[in-house]
Amino acid sequence: MDQNIKSDITEDGILIARIDMPGRTMNVFSLDMMDSLERLLDHVEGNASVRAVVLTSGKQAFLAGADLDMIRMFTERARTDSHEQLHALCGRLGRLFRRLERSPKPYVVAINGLALGGGLEVSLACHARIAADDKSVQLGLPEIKLGLLPGAGGTQRLPRMIGTRPGLQMLLSGEPLTPHQALECGVVDELAPPDELLDAALRLARSLDNRTAPWDKPGVSFPCAPFDFTQADAQQQIAEALGLGDELLARYPAYRTIMDCVIGGWNKPMDEACHWEMDNFVRLIQDPVAGNMVRTLFLNRQRAAKLAPVSLDPRTTRVAVIGDGAESVQAMLAAGKATLVAPAELGERDIAVLMPGAQSGQGIRVAWLGEAKSFEGASAAVWLSEATAQGRALEVVVPHPDSLALDAGILLGRWLRATALPTSGKTSLLASLQASQAQARQVGCSEADELLAVALAAQKAWGEGGIDDVDLADVAAVIAGLHPAYSGGPFNYLRQLGLENLSSRVAAASAEYRQLFAVPEFLPALLDRMLKKA
Repeated sequence: MDQNIKSDITEDGILIARIDMPGRTMNVFSLDMMDSLERLLDHVEGNASVRAVVLTSGKQAFLAGADLDMIRMFTERARTDSHEQLHALCGRLGRLFRRLERSPKPYVVAINGLALGGGLEVSLACHARIAADDKSVQLGLPEIKLGLLPGAGGTQRLPRMIGTRPGLQMLLSGEPLTPHQALECGVVDELAPPDELLDAALRLARSLDNRTAPWDKPGVSFPCAPFDFTQADAQQQIAEALGLGDELLARYPAYRTIMDCVIGGWNKPMDEACHWEMDNFVRLIQDPVAGNMVRTLFLNRQRAAKLAPVSLDPRTTRVAVIGDGAESVQAMLAAGKATLVAPAELGERDIAVLMPGAQSGQGIRVAWLGEAKSFEGASAAVWLSEATAQGRALEVVVPHPDSLALDAGILLGRWLRATALPTSGKTSLLASLQASQAQARQVGCSEADELLAVALAAQKAWGEGGIDDVDLADVAAVIAGLHPAYSGGPFNYLRQLGLENLSSRVAAASAEYRQLFAVPEFLPALLDRMLKKA
């Protein structure tokens, strides 16, 4: 029996294949998982007793995208491998999906939870799709949010299946569909109550004969309306219809590349179209913007998401918010399922969130920072960003070693649904970056000079101590909207700029805005450390 896909067969020859990767909370596509899928395809093709397959999951989620280690390996290989090598490496999953799609034995997918990225792409390659009618089910292709594109057929199958406008909307927004939205637009064929999903999928599998994908039928063509893909301005038509601005298209190459994939592959046979898609995927993953976004918003953000309290139990720890302005913070904590109590009820291992000017003699005291960068009278402080397209960031400043104070900040981040950044300085890094950004805008800096000013403020904070992990600092800065996603964050920006280019950029900028552009003597040490780590 395969370790990742458990299978059994009904009396009438329907193979039930349950994806259930051991030791993981969610199924993902990894190199090992691809091996398992290939073994499943071999078994189905070589076993005459199998007449159809129901593909589902043994976990609460169906399949939630790509494996962290595999994506890290792809981005590392993108720095050195040739186009042909990357095409062969990254295109394996798409080739397996084409093999599944062309199987004479029908595959029905029973989607019981999240189906994102490769999870939706394998579903699109199956001959029929049925989803659980449950709020936990989401179906989407979020790759655009990482500067990438769906590279296993997603840009080719989805617009053909549901139409160019809704297909491109999904591809270029990265937003998932609910089960009812997926049924309405044709991403799935049926919905079923969660406890009836498998039985419904089995009935559907029994009703299917040898089914050919619509795009594999001889002489088939698909209308591209409301767009005209034969015109030179096809990309502009799409951009205007979907509200994509010129600056967005200029800064983030994935948008134009996805449009290229759809337009250029539209009249190709599916094998050629998928090859074209992978050509574009390879060019994109070699682009520095995609590398920056994958590193910061996927690889390092996943690492940040694993931060967890060591000594405090979120099930028993309680919190009180004390001082002026407490109501809005209380509302956010309540929405995150924190247990709120009155200040007098706090125990030693509960958390007292102190609004500016407030005090408490009970609980673990955590100062809530607003415009202020520094704090006194508390074991820790937190600074919460405004919500951005990437979410929220919460910096947890613990000036002295204190595991309970750190745990308190991390717990607050969890309840506030924010990505936590632990620092150990005496001031808030993110508040400092926000102040630098505001000052740059106030004096009328260009966008390029604003990025430089914020990056210099970041390296100044690093030199003063307290920032132990510049990669996590980049994650928080991007999520907080203090540096754009295409840069990968202020520290990554400095590393890629390099000392020589940085010095010339600073010299030009400081002539006009001297107070914002100064290079401390410890910058070469920071760049040296980052280059060695990279």
